[in-house]
Amino acid sequence: MNNEEMIMRILDDIQEAVMLINSSEEIIFLNNSASKILNIPKEKALYTKVTDTVTDTRLHIVLKTGIPELDRIQNLGKKIIVTSRFPIRDENDEIIGAAAIFRDVTSIQKLAEEVTNLRELDSLLRAIIDSTYDAISVADEEGRIVMVNKAYTKVTGLTPKEVIGKLATYDIAEGHESMHIRCAREKKPILNVKTKLSTNKKEVLINVNPIFVKGEFKGSVGVIHDISEIERLLRELEATKRLLKKDEAKYTFEDIVAESEIMKNVIFQAKKAANTNVNILLYGEPGVGKEILAQAIHNYSKRRDYPFISTNLLLQDEKKQLENLFENKENLLSMSENGTLFIDNAHLMSPKVQELMLELLNEGRVYYKNKKITLSGKIIFATPENLKELMSIGKFSRNLYYKMSVVTIEVPALRERKEDIPKMAKQVLHILNQKHEKVVYDFSEDAIKILEDYDWPGNIRELENVLDRVLMNMSQSDTIITSMHLPDLKVMDIEKNELKGTLKELLDEYEKYIIIETLKTCQGNKTAAAKKLGLTVRNLYYKLEKLGLK
Repeated sequence: MNNEEMIMRILDDIQEAVMLINSSEEIIFLNNSASKILNIPKEKALYTKVTDTVTDTRLHIVLKTGIPELDRIQNLGKKIIVTSRFPIRDENDEIIGAAAIFRDVTSIQKLAEEVTNLRELDSLLRAIIDSTYDAISVADEEGRIVMVNKAYTKVTGLTPKEVIGKLATYDIAEGHESMHIRCAREKKPILNVKTKLSTNKKEVLINVNPIFVKGEFKGSVGVIHDISEIERLLRELEATKRLLKKDEAKYTFEDIVAESEIMKNVIFQAKKAANTNVNILLYGEPGVGKEILAQAIHNYSKRRDYPFISTNLLLQDEKKQLENLFENKENLLSMSENGTLFIDNAHLMSPKVQELMLELLNEGRVYYKNKKITLSGKIIFATPENLKELMSIGKFSRNLYYKMSVVTIEVPALRERKEDIPKMAKQVLHILNQKHEKVVYDFSEDAIKILEDYDWPGNIRELENVLDRVLMNMSQSDTIITSMHLPDLKVMDIEKNELKGTLKELLDEYEKYIIIETLKTCQGNKTAAAKKLGLTVRNLYYKLEKLGLK
């Protein structure tokens, strides 16, 4: 038997229905599954016009237009089938026919059974599994990944290069044993596992089925259905019932890149503090990931099954702070009962809120407007400002500072942990691939060098923004980010203005310009700006008042 005869016999026996037409719209091949699904004897169908033989066919249209039609749902009597149609071209790119691959919607999980170990059918299998929007992975009898489809990368963020040939012990879902390996051990289906992906926290539904060839176990096929959009809409619907939105602590310590010693020490401190009853102060520049660390602390603690509530005081005046924390029927302290309340930009607490917060931390309860508020959870405070400096100039309560900073963890700036940049950039890339629907899987060495050499004044947030713009401008054919794709990160030219005024006026104007630009670079963080300018925070506040910038 030659290769062509073997392939035709295999095509005739697989459960996927296959039908081919030539340039004259005549059916030239119809396998057994197609004959059965269409209820048409093969001998009556061959060399007849496809429009005369098959009801509601569109193969003749694909033949004329050359435009593939993928994953079309179609009613066929009492059956519902999913059909993919595509043109067949010769070596000169001329259309010489068209093919249809169709199936019952319940048969997708049996795709690998007919083609395991048949390398000659790799291209056919690829066309079939790439026609679905669900992520599909195929593992061998030892649990090693041998194949994934295009949707796999879009759904999970993992590229074929990262998974093929590797044992599936990393797993595609967090908190679960590898389902391919479990399937290999139990040799039975694992169905309807609702979980989150460890790579990007997408909510998914997973089914893994064993593959048997002549009664012998040959591997497993996993189908991952992305339900994150449905779950997101359900959560948003639930959120409209509340005046305040409950946050979800989705990050764990495993999500935090810590290749550098300084970050390993941060993780060590955070884990140690997670299961204590004392409150925690996170100190670090804007964009360093303080809220992600707070979520990881919550998920590592015994409070993980209770709410994680987040609030940012950046744009809140005193009235808003009082309403959110103490007044509203669903105030943040009540909503975080037994859980964790994360207060970002805590240095902006108004004097009245500082007073109430001190009483709450001291007594475990506070009375406000004839209402008793009790503290049953943990509070994690975060600030980009040096509270000791603010305390020394009367901008923050000394007693409150000492009460909320029993455990203080300093989160380093990205420029202080450059060993983390390559892995962090790749982590960000996985997420952005989903957003832009692209398959960019790596960085060139020169691109990584550029990222490592830059000081990142905006920290992780700036890295995310830069890579977001890069991916947005890349073509669909680009798969690696090189130095050519990256902007010039070090171009910071100072505009030269016409000199007007006395020397003192010009010096004051230039000093004002330098302070404004430094504050912009530090995203308004006065402590960081003062450090960059070589000033104390007190001196910076003095200059801001003197130059009319406060």
